[in-house]
Amino acid sequence: MSGQQQERQMTIEEVRLSGGRRLRVRRWGGTGRPLVLLHGLLDDSEGWNQLARDTHRPCVAIDLPGFGGSDLPTRPRISGYAEAVVEGMEQLDVGGCTLVGHSLGGAVATAVAERSHDVHALALLAPAGYGRIYLSELVTLPFVRQAAEAALPLALVNPLTVTAAYTTFVAHHRLPSKDLMDRVRRRAFKSGPGVSTACEAIAAAGRSENGFPKRPVKFAGPVAALWGQHDALVPPAHAYALQRALPQAHVEIWKGMGHHPQRERPADLARYIERHAARGRKAARSRHLRAA
Repeated sequence: MSGQQQERQMTIEEVRLSGGRRLRVRRWGGTGRPLVLLHGLLDDSEGWNQLARDTHRPCVAIDLPGFGGSDLPTRPRISGYAEAVVEGMEQLDVGGCTLVGHSLGGAVATAVAERSHDVHALALLAPAGYGRIYLSELVTLPFVRQAAEAALPLALVNPLTVTAAYTTFVAHHRLPSKDLMDRVRRRAFKSGPGVSTACEAIAAAGRSENGFPKRPVKFAGPVAALWGQHDALVPPAHAYALQRALPQAHVEIWKGMGHHPQRERPADLARYIERHAARGRKAARSRHLRAA
């Protein structure tokens, strides 16, 4: 990584959506077609900091509705998140971009790509929306949801709980960084509504008769997708449904990795996005699933 990349300036701004709702955005300068970055559950735009420093491209990272500094979506459905992101991209005038989505953000990115002509290419990192995720469905049960909302803040302020959950379910045997711990603990008592709403949206997407696994996704541009071999949250087996929905996709399973490539292997991820999505000029041919 060059010193110039390390010193790239980051700015924070707020976009006002219809109805007065807020969407918080982080921006890094650079050259070429921008990357628009959508995070996963319990994260926010700040989580893309290392990836933004490992690419020469301009980066626009959005706090998804209900997370960070953004207001809740209009409804607990992936389409509700996507509509907010599309409106935000239009106001930000990002132009043609590579849209990168992780986990929840991967489902939202897919829905955005079907709605926006600004999306040139997709990079989907362990995306939700391509199969049922039973943990999300469990959390949406009424009696479980109430208990989870009450217990979540207490769990997130406890560093031992956060460390155990992160090393077991998120990053394969990798400890959370200090900045991640600080962010999670700082926002612990504000995260409940956003997490509950997102879990409901993920669960509904997995059960939908019009969900991505049940039909072709209406996007013809280049697609790069990857999972970690040890992903305990979004099963790597969902990659087969993604290939049916997006037959042009280049899909890889990365050995020794969990659910969090932007923290486990950020430099490798930047190169992967550049090679298989950002530089693409036309729809790629269908690729067989491969390990890496």
